[in-house]
Amino acid sequence: MICKRCNHINNDGAKFCIKCGAPMDENYSQSQNINYNQPNYNDYRYPNNNQTDWAQIIKIIIGTLVVVAVIVLLGKQFMGNDNSDVATQSEQAASSSNQQSQDSSQSNTDPAYNEYNNYTSKNEYNSYTNNNEYNSYTRNNSSSSNKTGGYIISYSSDVLLTSSDIQGLSKQQLRYARNEIYARHGRKFQSQDLRNYFNSKSWYQGVIEPSNFNDKTMLTNIEIKNIQFLKSVEDSM
Repeated sequence: MICKRCNHINNDGAKFCIKCGAPMDENYSQSQNINYNQPNYNDYRYPNNNQTDWAQIIKIIIGTLVVVAVIVLLGKQFMGNDNSDVATQSEQAASSSNQQSQDSSQSNTDPAYNEYNNYTSKNEYNSYTNNNEYNSYTRNNSSSSNKTGGYIISYSSDVLLTSSDIQGLSKQQLRYARNEIYARHGRKFQSQDLRNYFNSKSWYQGVIEPSNFNDKTMLTNIEIKNIQFLKSVEDSM
């Protein structure tokens, strides 16, 4: 049965609406003196869930503020550590820059420092090894090695050779002297006479196959030029 006053659905046979208390008589009129304001006991059994719980809302707001405050404090501490690390790195970079500046200043003012750098530079080294005084010293101190070590020219890897270095050598000796440069680097030989010759030398250790030997990467410029010089003289004989 539907209440004509509040449209609430009641059980069949109900005399009063359980929601508003109005009589369920179909012939009742609103002019009848009916107390529509009698208490609705259903409201006490079922509380209104739409009522606002302000205490719960306040607790949520306070909890949110506490979490935000903790996050802010942790963020400041983390940023402080990062700034400290950045400052340390900056100080180290500045110290390194100052050291480089001091080294550069020393290179401009210290003659001994500049002399050392010039001496150890590649161009200066090449100039020094081509110096007549150095070449003469090397030749004089290598003369005994030619006899005791079994070398044709023991200094052919150190100085550029001239005609005076090969004076009196035969074509076969020139061939040995040329391949002597390869033998110092452990190159093996395909020719039987070269294998026999260098295997008789106590200083020779053949470990590199001819196919694996690269002149450009394994020989110095002086050695390459001396090989070319000896080959040209050998071919002219």
